[in-house]
Amino acid sequence: MKPNPELLAAYTATSYHADLPSGRVTLRIGEPATGLNDILIEHEVGSWAFITACNPMSKQPGDRENRKHLAELEKLLIERELIYFPGEGVGDSTAWPCESSFVILGINLDEGIEIARKFGQHAIVFGRFNKPGQLVWVNE
Repeated sequence: MKPNPELLAAYTATSYHADLPSGRVTLRIGEPATGLNDILIEHEVGSWAFITACNPMSKQPGDRENRKHLAELEKLLIERELIYFPGEGVGDSTAWPCESSFVILGINLDEGIEIARKFGQHAIVFGRFNKPGQLVWVNE
């Protein structure tokens, strides 16, 4: 999938907040995700992904459906025994609602893409220890 420019701009103009035990960390695409370093060290992992199940295929089904999708994603994370924390994607513009999400620690890129596809997402934010988060399109 070649991303349309508007969708690319929306993802890039978003703050990805992760609510860690030590407090809220804000991640931005292309910026070093040093706020995750301590928790990555603590859990002895080197990668992370920020994934939502809300608004599949960039359509807004409503809060009830989004909560259902998010609960299904959380169930999957529990079943796979992944380390995760709640978060939300908040766009710089108010044109799109905040999306509840999870930051998942120790996940590899292929598994992150597979999970995002399962929940109808266009992309994830993926990163490694002390490196910038990258926008990864899941249907390329």
